Amino acid sequence: MLYDRELFEKLLHDHIEIFHPEQIEEALNLFNRSLDGDSNAMLEIAFIYRMMDKYSDSVHWLKEAALLENKKAMYELGNCYFEGLGIEESYEKAFSYYKRAAEMGHADSANNLADMYLNGEGVEVNAKEALNWFEIAASQDVVEAMFTLGIMYEQGIGMEPEEVRAFHHYLKSANGGYEDAQYRVGTVYLDGLLGQEKNIEFALKWFEKAAETHHIDSIYNLGFLYENALGVPRNGKKALYYYKRAALLGDYQAKLNIASIYELGIDVPKNRKEAAKWRNAAMHQMQPFD
Repeated sequence: MLYDRELFEKLLHDHIEIFHPEQIEEALNLFNRSLDGDSNAMLEIAFIYRMMDKYSDSVHWLKEAALLENKKAMYELGNCYFEGLGIEESYEKAFSYYKRAAEMGHADSANNLADMYLNGEGVEVNAKEALNWFEIAASQDVVEAMFTLGIMYEQGIGMEPEEVRAFHHYLKSANGGYEDAQYRVGTVYLDGLLGQEKNIEFALKWFEKAAETHHIDSIYNLGFLYENALGVPRNGKKALYYYKRAALLGDYQAKLNIASIYELGIDVPKNRKEAAKWRNAAMHQMQPFD
């Protein structure tokens, strides 16, 4: 059935809300190439099945591509086994596929393999192997791996703590656009950690960068800086702007801080009604079933 072109075409037409005619034609071309043994086409067919919520069929084509040594298919299979997506969850099999792909140079597989060594998923905890594979992934520009290296060097996981190296990895990850790293670099400058001098201007810059991608803690911190005049002139209106953004993302404390600003009238008119609204919202979040 999975090799029947007519059945595949019918399935595509049954999902006409997803595919327009040109995409159906391209999918059929990919299907023909898959039958001819093109592993990259098999990978694309697997993604098409996934779009149609046919996850077990997707896994079938990923396995076909993996048999042809397609490292991206191995990585995707690792994800399927790790998440139990279209197949029974198995950390051991996920580890096996990540390892094969990582050894073939697949960067994201190296990062996931390192995570499994670090957390003992599908394999015994091995900080040395985790460090090795994170280093490999980071050398291939995986920003998440750079960030995790920062954690390992800061906390001394698998080695003695090295603050300067920890900050180096955090900063490299932050410059690569990883929002958790941008937030961490911001906190380093805010508090003068990891051998860095306290620098509110730099902290503000990195929190603002992370806030661009809706990093909730960074958005909250921006509000806190402006409310309390930490390195910047006090600005209740700006504080409200950031706190409200954080509150909409679910931050409980931001809602309480908004209430406080309205109660005290920090650069805005006092407004008991608004204060009560935000305080009640915070209380409701903490006791949603009352």
